[in-house]
Amino acid sequence: MSHIPIIGELVVVALKAALNKQDPFCVFRVGDIIKRTKADPGGGLNPIWDDQVNIPILQGQRQLMMQIFNRDNNLQNLMAEGHLDLSTVFRDREFDGYFPLTYRGHPGFGEILLELTFYPAVQ
Repeated sequence: MSHIPIIGELVVVALKAALNKQDPFCVFRVGDIIKRTKADPGGGLNPIWDDQVNIPILQGQRQLMMQIFNRDNNLQNLMAEGHLDLSTVFRDREFDGYFPLTYRGHPGFGEILLELTFYPAVQ
């Protein structure tokens, strides 16, 4: 079995979003690693999380998948989703901003404000 080295850790701070449902929380996935934020009970259209997740990054991983759910992470409760190429975060070590969200491939379902920081592994 080959060992894929960890190249660093991605810190994702989900600050807030503009959506259209209640009690939302975020799920972040890089490869097989899945992390979630706390829910914002009654967050409705403008949830505020200000919650941090830390994701170890393996060599070759460059995509962050974001999903926002209402109540639980059953796909029936999916509110919005998005993908982010992490190349800029890896290069600049930090990248903050609003990122667009879709719903089942359809654009215009809101946006999420994230603070992204990458800490390379010490060699």
